[in-house]
Amino acid sequence: MNDTSSTAEAMRLRALQAMTPTRRLGLALGWSQSVRELTRSSLHQQHPELPPQELHRLLAERLLGKELAEKAYGPFISHG
Repeated sequence: MNDTSSTAEAMRLRALQAMTPTRRLGLALGWSQSVRELTRSSLHQQHPELPPQELHRLLAERLLGKELAEKAYGPFISHG
């Protein structure tokens, strides 16, 4: 599904190309932080009983995938 017109998309690409690499990186990092915060909030709403460490582990699984999260943090063990 694409809700952006080709004209708007071309304008967006021109604006990004006109930015310095530092500015583009700053935007990407900000978007990434927003995704993490939204995901963390959603997980907290779904699992309000979990302590912060377990929410962090679930966030890692959501963002990294189960296999990589298990390599980094070990298996998820819910105490709730």
